[in-house]
Amino acid sequence: MENRRSVATIVFAVLFSLLSAASAPAEVREGSVQYVGIVPFYTPEKIWQLYTPFVDYLNKTTSLTWKLKLYNDHNAIVNGLCNGEISVAYLGPVPFYNAYEKCQAKPLLVSLGKERKPYYRSVVITNDPAVTSMKDLKGKRIAFYKNSTASYFALRKMLEEEDIALDSIQPVYVKSQDRIIDALLRNEAAAGAVKDSLYEEFKNLNIRRVKHSPPLPPFTFCASPSVSPETEKAFKGALLRLKPLSKPSDKQRMKGWDPELEYGFAPTPKKYRHNVLKLKAAIEKYRDKD
Repeated sequence: MENRRSVATIVFAVLFSLLSAASAPAEVREGSVQYVGIVPFYTPEKIWQLYTPFVDYLNKTTSLTWKLKLYNDHNAIVNGLCNGEISVAYLGPVPFYNAYEKCQAKPLLVSLGKERKPYYRSVVITNDPAVTSMKDLKGKRIAFYKNSTASYFALRKMLEEEDIALDSIQPVYVKSQDRIIDALLRNEAAAGAVKDSLYEEFKNLNIRRVKHSPPLPPFTFCASPSVSPETEKAFKGALLRLKPLSKPSDKQRMKGWDPELEYGFAPTPKKYRHNVLKLKAAIEKYRDKD
């Protein structure tokens, strides 16, 4: 009789454990994996190199398991975030708006820019000695990375401000921002536009700034609607603890990360969605002309 009771007790304990795990949110179950996606502004190889240390940091500083998931284009990562393939995505302002419109994706944190403010700039760059101003771009080959705020929409706007129509230049379409740098260095294009952080990384390679945009809403880490509050809190807490500008240990820890992240993070500004909407309205006409 005693053995039967022991067996019954064990069976009940196992069933209770299984039922408890089944009823818990997937994000907080032991052994569950949280995937992080990065908008493909670099080649897949470069994203893997720069963001693997970032994901390693999350694994060391939270009780969750994190992995990196790569996507080939902007639409794919937005879909992945909205259908729960990934828990968190790092998106530019226009992809973020698309994710918010599609599934109410929640902005968590923004990356700070060089000026330690929550914004960045698009920078028109060249290594062509004949290009000294935007006017000199007429008739030239210009590299574009479509769907990118910095490398397409903001560039189109800056060209329009100089009365340079798309049919007065020779567009060269590439698949990431770092390939714009490659196009310049290989003389496949005379100019292009990238985020200011990428320009800073390569400006010593005879690459010059021609013009920069006004401040743009920053890139944001945002959460899938399926992510639990516990996961959001763990993610935000891990990144907000980093103070690379005031703590040498954090600066050292972040060596090898994307320079995009080297100034740290801040909570998403209250007017972020409003500012993104204004930006999207201002640049939407360039999408319609394609």
